[in-house]
Amino acid sequence: MEVRAPAPSPSRAGAAAVALVALALVLAPSAAADPLAAGVSIRPKTVEEVQRKLADLRFLPRRGVDGIFGDQSRAAVIAFQKWEGLLRDGIPGPVTQRALAGAKRPTPLTRGRRDRVEILLDRQVLLLVRRGRVARVSHVSTGKPRFATPAGRYEIFRKRRRAVSIPYEVRLPYASYFVGGIAVHQARSVPVEPASHGCVRVTRHDAKWLYRRTPVGMPVRVLRR
Repeated sequence: MEVRAPAPSPSRAGAAAVALVALALVLAPSAAADPLAAGVSIRPKTVEEVQRKLADLRFLPRRGVDGIFGDQSRAAVIAFQKWEGLLRDGIPGPVTQRALAGAKRPTPLTRGRRDRVEILLDRQVLLLVRRGRVARVSHVSTGKPRFATPAGRYEIFRKRRRAVSIPYEVRLPYASYFVGGIAVHQARSVPVEPASHGCVRVTRHDAKWLYRRTPVGMPVRVLRR
């Protein structure tokens, strides 16, 4: 026999609602404290200051400095947070802004002035190195466990603007292959952790830009550290 619990009285229901709101605020202090997390607009000047610093550090292109915090800016913040070892939430809160204030332009992990790509598996970022200096740091997602992107020294041997993964039946726009069927390519979803079947996913904001600047023959260094 089904037994129904008695309906709460109006006073008890009101108290429960208040308790739930209080609990939500405790569990999500960042959303209450950070207007970006709460979906509330902030001063364009504040956003522009963050964007300008990200551009100076090569996490964001200059054209991305527009005072509007969209997907491109969020991906740039995530890339910076990954590089600095911060919480990867894409929100330029107080901790991230303090780190930005004292940050310096990233430097390559390998030596030499030859143009190249460095993929850092531990930090989940891609560095485009030109003339010995970092030209762009991109937020990426590499191969997940059992499908890990292999560390090593490679070079880009094939490029396709509209590639397709045969085994997974997935489109791979702006694909630059560097070992077997593994490529750097645009993806709809670029999580903050390794999530692919071996490829290196990049956002739509960086994919075309990288594709044009990574010709066949360019060295690719996939680094565990």
